[in-house]
Amino acid sequence: MIIYKEIEISIHNSIYVATKGLNYYLDKEVRVIIGNQQESDYVDVIKYIIDYIVENKPIVSKNQNIGYYSWLLQFRLEDINYYDLYEVKTDGTEFIKGCDTAISIIREQSEICSYYKLHPQFPSFNQMVVISKGVYEGKDIEAIRYESPEHMSGWWLITDDYDDDIKSLMTVHFHHVAFNRPDILKYLALPFGYRFLIDNNVIHVSKDDI
Repeated sequence: MIIYKEIEISIHNSIYVATKGLNYYLDKEVRVIIGNQQESDYVDVIKYIIDYIVENKPIVSKNQNIGYYSWLLQFRLEDINYYDLYEVKTDGTEFIKGCDTAISIIREQSEICSYYKLHPQFPSFNQMVVISKGVYEGKDIEAIRYESPEHMSGWWLITDDYDDDIKSLMTVHFHHVAFNRPDILKYLALPFGYRFLIDNNVIHVSKDDI
């Protein structure tokens, strides 16, 4: 058992990681089913949820979404005493029980940043991304992340289809990029001022010179 912000976090029969005491804020506890990741990964997810609930004191209802760094979770009411955590599938078609994909994505983003000795700046699911034609079609990308207002991720994703007319660029939600280009998700926590280039499956990361 772990005590985190006066909330107990425990493993239930090696099946769930669950809270005790969060019902003070929600009238229910929160739990997540253990899948193929380490138990400590699920504890980290629960800690993230506790931070969100304790600090923001939101009104939570069934089927309500919550961003987990660069992925999307959902509260599902399957037990009168618990909200179960679900996550969106990588194609965006539906939510499935657990959070294995979310854990994998955040780990990959963190590992990429660690490799380059950078601190990750995770984009959120409701932020915006500027893209050119060809991004959704899987073409090679030149990506640059600029300092931006809070509603923007800062990412500009350009392909060879870009015609140099800024009016042809599109501003889209991060999740559209995530669902259409899961191959680049691991690079999208690179901090402001960095870029990456995908050229014939070769990836190059560098600090922007501008």
